[in-house]
Order: sequence, then structure tokens, then C-alpha cells
Amino acid sequence: MIKVWSANASSDLPGELERRCLNWLTPEEVERADRFRVLTARNQHVVGRGMARKLLASTVDGDSVAGVAQGQIRRTFSPTEIVFSFTQFGKPFVIAPQPLVRPFNVAHTDGMVLFADSQGGSVGVDVERISRRTDVALAERYFAKPEVEYVMDHFDADMKLHAFLRVWTLKESFIKAIGTGLSMPLADFAFENIDDQRPRVKMLNPSLEDGRQWQFITFSPRDGYIAAVAIDDTDQQSPPEMDLKRFESLLSTVEG
Repeated sequence: MIKVWSANASSDLPGELERRCLNWLTPEEVERADRFRVLTARNQHVVGRGMARKLLASTVDGDSVAGVAQGQIRRTFSPTEIVFSFTQFGKPFVIAPQPLVRPFNVAHTDGMVLFADSQGGSVGVDVERISRRTDVALAERYFAKPEVEYVMDHFDADMKLHAFLRVWTLKESFIKAIGTGLSMPLADFAFENIDDQRPRVKMLNPSLEDGRQWQFITFSPRDGYIAAVAIDDTDQQSPPEMDLKRFESLLSTVEG
């Protein structure tokens, strides 16, 4: 099961969601948030990091997420107890407390933040606002040839933009899952059956063939947004399901 939580981050002045999330940040993260001059970016940072800390620290019912070793006392953790480290490409991961270590990823765009986690393999998620200003000609510069053809075969401007963002979110979810970011050429792999809810990926660069089996799910977390999640899953007979929930639903039941 891939768990995905969505939150509607404010595009303007911080609201209740941002206030609650700010309480779960460390002083260093609050200081970093205060350096953002654009409110939208600040809100996305606060909500994204606050969501990650709260959801990694505990489940909805308050039990510890991953439990503890046999014979030890089961306990919950405070969101501020979590210690993050970062890969060379900036992807965060948990290094402590040990029971909370598991794959996760955060994505954000104007008005929307997503958090995805998995008890299994690597996970990546991306989201885009469909109304964003984007030059679809970037497909010819960055996408693989079959993907360029897929985008350009849409003659209506809105449909062409939607097709571009569908491919873009899939590609972003994959490079975020493997932790390389945009350092990997996006034309080294191509998606097939792009209009399906579960597209497939084909590695065009042989060096990307490492034995891992990737699953992808495209979805809309809210009207006006398109998203994709990627997970390294070896069970081809039983593809993972996605559980999408609203983070705001927790605000009336959690402290802070």
C-alpha cells in the first residue's frame, strides 16, 4: 500500500494549516522558512516539512508507525524528535529515531502539498497545478522521442498542456524515487501507456537497468491538479494500491 496525504497550502497569508505545521518544525526549519520572501513558497515549505514530521512520527490512532524491537516498550514520538539527513541531490531521509526510518517523499506546487510513504521500496511523488504557465515545447528538449510525440499529438492547447504535465509528473516521481533529481537526463527513460492510470516505464539507457521493478500511478489529488507516484515494488503479481487522504482531516484530532 502506498499512502499519500494531500494538503491545501495557502497561496497567500498563512492559515490554520500553516500554523499547526509550524509547531512541528525545528527552530532551524522555522528560521529557513522565514528566509522565504514569497509567501507561497514559505507555506509550501512549512506544510511539506510539518506534514512529513507529523505523519512519520505517528499514525492516526497515535501508535508508533513502525513499532520497536521485540521486548522494548512501544511508544510514540514527537514530530520534532525526527532527525533528517539529505542525499547529495537534496532528497531528505530519516536517520533517527530508528523505528521511524522508512521511505517517504514530499512534493508541492502552488496551493498543494503531497506526502507519500511506503513500508517497502523507494517512493517518489510529484504534483503540478494544471493552470500553471508552462512552455510545452520543453518536451522536445527534455523528453524521450515517444513522449514528445505523445504530447505533440494533442492539438488543443489545454489538452497538450495536460499531456505535458502528465509526462512531467511521471518523470519527476521517478527521479525523486531514485534520488537523482534533475541530474539524470529525462530522455534516458520513457513512459508507455501514458493515458493509463498505471503507465509503464522503459529504460532507454542500459545503465538504469538495476533489477528493480517500478510501479507508477497517476491521479488527481484535487480538481485542477495532476500528480504521479512511483514505487520500487518487486511483487508484480499484486501491484500496490494507493490510499489517498486529506491531511486537514487530522487537524481536529491531533495536538499542536
